[in-house]
Amino acid sequence: MSQYALSWYLLQCKARQQRRAEENLKNQGFVIYSPERKVKRIHRGRHETCSEALFPGYLFIQMTDNSNWRALHGTRGVSKLVSFNGRPHPVADALIDALKSRFVARTEPQALYQPGQRVLITDGCFRDLEAIVKAVTPDDRIIVLLNIMHSQQALAMSPTQLARSV
Repeated sequence: MSQYALSWYLLQCKARQQRRAEENLKNQGFVIYSPERKVKRIHRGRHETCSEALFPGYLFIQMTDNSNWRALHGTRGVSKLVSFNGRPHPVADALIDALKSRFVARTEPQALYQPGQRVLITDGCFRDLEAIVKAVTPDDRIIVLLNIMHSQQALAMSPTQLARSV
């Protein structure tokens, strides 16, 4: 194994089984990389920060040309190795290095709403009115601009009172 160079390959997972595939492959001794980003979400009316896969349903796996490719097909959670013309094509090391440097360095979660984004108010006396996000405060309050009687008024709202406008 030492005479062959390690390369990264892309692996497709079965639906909603990415974590299972990752765990099973690590148990077999494979090196796996799955870039994640932190995002803010509203779940059951509560504002929370969670991690989500950057490429849902896909994992990067490090292997050599003489690795046991067939072991991948029998692994729970794994669908297939992404290949072209029947042969797996390596992913450039520069791409993996760029992903690692970009997503390891970022510890701040991506904001739920961005300034300038259109939102729909879902709760309170302004329910069903459209507004524009002006800013997000450090305590996660959303400042929105709302047109009331032909003038813009700024209101501070909870993220649970808003939804993305279509």
